[in-house]
Amino acid sequence: AVNAVSLGKNGVVELMFKIIGPFSKKNTSLMKVALDTLAALLKSKTNARRAVDRGYMQVLLTIYVDWHRHDSRHRYMLIRKGVLQCIKSVTNIKLGRKAFIDANGMKILYNTSQECLAVRTLDPLVNSSSLIMRKCFPKNRLPLPTIKSTFHFQLPVIPASGPVAQLYSLPPDVDDVVDESDDNDDGETESEIETENDDDKDEHFKNDDIETDINKLKPRQELGRPMEELKMYEQFFPELSENFQEWDLVSKEPKPFVPEANLSGPIVVPTASEE
Repeated sequence: AVNAVSLGKNGVVELMFKIIGPFSKKNTSLMKVALDTLAALLKSKTNARRAVDRGYMQVLLTIYVDWHRHDSRHRYMLIRKGVLQCIKSVTNIKLGRKAFIDANGMKILYNTSQECLAVRTLDPLVNSSSLIMRKCFPKNRLPLPTIKSTFHFQLPVIPASGPVAQLYSLPPDVDDVVDESDDNDDGETESEIETENDDDKDEHFKNDDIETDINKLKPRQELGRPMEELKMYEQFFPELSENFQEWDLVSKEPKPFVPEANLSGPIVVPTASEE
């Protein structure tokens, strides 16, 4: 991240956009390396904002459409995927998502993905396009006055500072789908932004609403009927009353074979009046 910021200050983002360009069979290996480098540089929020401010989102979409139209034999799938990775890096910030919508990126990626569905080898392009579209699609409220359920679940523990408590305390008219993700970041310095590794955030995320006490999570095992009613079944289900820890269940000496002599005797049913 530090190197990306340093390179960005020295104009390397603009240089990379001069190297990449529309469809050409020349220097495809250079194009692939340049796109990989650019995607890594644009993971920096500072560089991503710089790219958006210079209108490079429209440039990336135009390049992607050009390669999509001309690569009819799908020989340059990695280059097309590299362009999508650059778009994905830029859309990590709110400003990039807005630029993507303004540049008609949703329609472009949707139409190109539809054309790629018939070719199995282009699945990575469809997957990347789907992730970008899902990330950038504007959030909308459900057509409901409130997202609170009419049925309140009796949660055993609701941490006072957790997201569930915040949800329960929201007034009905509050817009809870506003994109508050990152950024307009006027008060943040570059060092504060870039020292965070966005890829590792999820690994260290801790949800205060998750119960970790095993004793609270264990279900209480209760008999469906009183013990007095179950006494008649003791001979069939000795586990209800016997303490098997006192039994010598593992004997070192083999037991002698006893023929099944009791099979011909009467069968006693506890609820019946006769044998």
